[in-house]
Amino acid sequence: MPWHPPGYRGRMSYPGESSVDARVRAVEDDCRRRLSRLFVMFATVEAVVLVVLVAAVFVLELVDPEIGVWFIVAAAVVGASILSVLLMKHMRDRTTAVAQARGENPLF
Repeated sequence: MPWHPPGYRGRMSYPGESSVDARVRAVEDDCRRRLSRLFVMFATVEAVVLVVLVAAVFVLELVDPEIGVWFIVAAAVVGASILSVLLMKHMRDRTTAVAQARGENPLF
């Protein structure tokens, strides 16, 4: 097994790549990892919420199914809204981080 320096993540910088390009690529890789984690965590939480609601409505019959369906729909709509807000925040943070990696001032 070849030796790799600390922090090596499977590739070195490309020929002709500047340090700015390497920083931008590192920021984009980090953003990709964060987005992947966000999707996995959100899907896990949303699945648990929906399974609990379905079980409460249809299995345990705690609520009349005609009304319980609206609880399930409401949970899905709230989840979609939260996901939209989280994705917009992620996109804004990614744009800011890439601009900072390039040395641009994102405030102007």
